Amino acid sequence: MRLQRLMIWVLTASMILGAGAALGKTPSRRKPSKSTSYRRAAVTNAEGKRSAKVTLPRINARSVLVIDNSKDQWLYSKDPKEVQSIASLTKLLTAMAFLDGNPNLDTVVYINSRHCFESSSSRLREGESYRAMDLLHAALMSSDNRAARALVNASGCTEDVFIDRMNAKAQSLGMQDTRIYEVTGLDERNVSTSADIATLVREAMKYPLIQNITSTYTYRCLPQNKKRFKNFTNTNRLIKSQWQVVTGKTGYILQSEYCLATILRDNMGKEITVVVLGAPTNDRRFSVARKLAQYGFQQAGKKEYGARQVSG
Repeated sequence: MRLQRLMIWVLTASMILGAGAALGKTPSRRKPSKSTSYRRAAVTNAEGKRSAKVTLPRINARSVLVIDNSKDQWLYSKDPKEVQSIASLTKLLTAMAFLDGNPNLDTVVYINSRHCFESSSSRLREGESYRAMDLLHAALMSSDNRAARALVNASGCTEDVFIDRMNAKAQSLGMQDTRIYEVTGLDERNVSTSADIATLVREAMKYPLIQNITSTYTYRCLPQNKKRFKNFTNTNRLIKSQWQVVTGKTGYILQSEYCLATILRDNMGKEITVVVLGAPTNDRRFSVARKLAQYGFQQAGKKEYGARQVSG
């Protein structure tokens, strides 16, 4: 009995001493788990100020390019040197080659069967006659193929000579990856790159008439031998956007998919060039262009920024 009491007393004492030691122990510092997240330092610019969060646009097109025109600085690019068909972007070069010949814009051209080849959607009818000024509007605003062919006649050149002028013009502008085989863009061999097309549209802006025509939403004219007016609408949807379209041109054939080259200006006076080549649909062409424009105007004018490049 005495032995049992002694053992109980020893066991009780041990339990009391152990509990006291546990209470007096300093708890160890817990190590962070692998999933613990840490707040990163805010991104700052050259002046030490916080930079606004920049979201890069997701691009569904073969090739794009955005340029800050005030600094001639590329802001965003995707495969800008990739050579591909350019469809009716060709017509910017057609108009420039035509105007470089100092033509008479009141010259009247009759629409004939050669003009009508592969252009069933044209509003110009065989047998109608138009001034060269009207043809320029139809070609640049509504991308009318008959009008582009008729401009060659208004120039007084043969088609071969006119195409040589177009290629010479491209080379004089440094568009080394551009080749032109006909004046409308229907020929898939008319090829260029986003970089070259950016050069083209910026040069086109220097022609007051091209700038005026391509920034106009609608145009109304009367054929010289008819009594019914024709209305032409600009295919560049960005004319109805929040930005001012300075100049621009759309293009589409099956091989090129949907293309756009345009120069935009915002209400702060910032000016950017946006080129989209190879968008899968007409709607996507303009949604991509809007995303690029939003990004471009956000970046334009900053003292320091890096050009964003996307491959593939």
